[in-house]
Amino acid sequence: MAHISVHDLPRLRDVALVLGKHGFGEVGRLIGVDTVTSASDKPFARRVRLALADLGPTFIKLGQVLSVRPDILPQDVLDELAQLQDNAPTVPVAQVRQVIEEELRAPLEDFFLEFQDEPVASASIAQVHLAKLRDGTEVAVKVQRPSVEKTLRSDLHILYSLAQLAEGQINFPGLYTPREIVQEFESAVFTELDFLQEAAAAERFRGNHRDVKGVTAPRIHKEFCTRRVLVMEFMHGARLNSLRGGTEAGRAAMRKLIESWYLQLFEHGFFHGDPHPGNIMVLEDGTVCFLDFGLTGMLTAEMQELMVQVFTGLVFRDAETVSLAIYRAGATRDRVDLKAFRGEIQRLMQKYDGASLAKLSESSSLTEFIDVAGRYNVQLPREFAVIARATSIIDGIARRLLPDVDIVAEVRPLAQRLLTSRMDPQRLGAEAFRVMQQAQVAFRDLPTQTNQLLLDLERGQITITTRDPDAEALRIEIRHAAIRMSLALCALALAGAGSILIAPWNPSPWGIPLLAIAGSVVCVLAGVIFLGLVIHWLFATRFHPREWRRRIAAVIRFFVGEVL
Repeated sequence: MAHISVHDLPRLRDVALVLGKHGFGEVGRLIGVDTVTSASDKPFARRVRLALADLGPTFIKLGQVLSVRPDILPQDVLDELAQLQDNAPTVPVAQVRQVIEEELRAPLEDFFLEFQDEPVASASIAQVHLAKLRDGTEVAVKVQRPSVEKTLRSDLHILYSLAQLAEGQINFPGLYTPREIVQEFESAVFTELDFLQEAAAAERFRGNHRDVKGVTAPRIHKEFCTRRVLVMEFMHGARLNSLRGGTEAGRAAMRKLIESWYLQLFEHGFFHGDPHPGNIMVLEDGTVCFLDFGLTGMLTAEMQELMVQVFTGLVFRDAETVSLAIYRAGATRDRVDLKAFRGEIQRLMQKYDGASLAKLSESSSLTEFIDVAGRYNVQLPREFAVIARATSIIDGIARRLLPDVDIVAEVRPLAQRLLTSRMDPQRLGAEAFRVMQQAQVAFRDLPTQTNQLLLDLERGQITITTRDPDAEALRIEIRHAAIRMSLALCALALAGAGSILIAPWNPSPWGIPLLAIAGSVVCVLAGVIFLGLVIHWLFATRFHPREWRRRIAAVIRFFVGEVL
């Protein structure tokens, strides 16, 4: 874990000033900068977006990464963060050419017949140029900004410092701590920095849809791809958000998108994590083309099975199945009231029953189910949260392109197809064979494991531990009482001894009352112990030795780190 460095202090001060400007001065005071908090009548979520935009590219990217995580942030903040745009200044073409030539280890002209100097897109991590290969193929070349990785690592140190200061001081929404949020961001952003991973994801997506009519992704020219350069087929078409709602073209594109999303989740187990309209094109022949595979996700077989239960339960209005599937999918810290949890799920499902998309409220989306899970302390895997957010984005697109459609009726045939495929005799036979094989292994090992258990029990090598929260609280209270009693007895004994020594007041040789002085010292010590008793009585429940040790260790690391 990064410790706060003196080198970070100027940047931390700048961050504190920006936060104070947007009404978050309490964070600045945690940093140690007494900032003036500006009054603002803007909503909280909008102030968060504006603050991140003012803080620069790394914080903008942080907002973009978190904008697809409804398990971390509430819906109003997600909606604002989704509006964050990089607006990064373009990199001079000379530097772009240098990066390409360094990565491909040859002059640019050896690979490209034409290369446009002006980028068609520029973001905080990379910018995109149009070009033609030597065989005349039109391509889009995505080039990573020079030194972007070094800048991100430096800013991540700042973020870890801020998270360390905020730990335990500020209550964040969701079930994540500030450091866990920064860790999620670090994982996501450094995955995005490796263009070879994005190329592999795009190729996998394209391969999965090879036999799907009307859905595709750009072809990747792998021979020209490196960690910092990505060369892909240039697609001719229009962005999905350019289609008008209610038109035949819009309806056709939306149904292809729904079909693809169904296949991604329930057949392929590999999905596009950010299907907003800017990342989806409609080609000249009506084909839907997915772009930008920096954020993708994979589902295990167990996750897919739980997704099937959630999907079919929603379509066929089975709140019991949905609530149990969400509960099994997540991790819980406390006991969950399943009856109340099911009631909340039932209430949400009733909003969708028989309603067209135009009649649903703007807030109606799968992210509401994530919010309910969070309120019941059910922490879902990252993949489920990203799917919920992505599905809500697709839901928003459908509101515009299919406004008069009952979405539950629209996807019911897909749920029926899913259940039919799950009931396929060949699939059931394979599942039965797998279960029998696992049972055979379990039964074969059972005698050995039983003998081992009995031997351990006979030799006294088994320890059974129980934990009772009430007993733990009682133990702490007894310990506090013992400490107070010991302090009181020590203070009383010392006070008595001191009084006895002071009472005679007989000067010793050389006229110095040694016994009286000793008695006075003993009385003062008794007073100090009594004061300690009073402090312990008043503040014992607030004093946590581990926390103080952690803070002292942080201070030591601060100075030792600077010396080293």
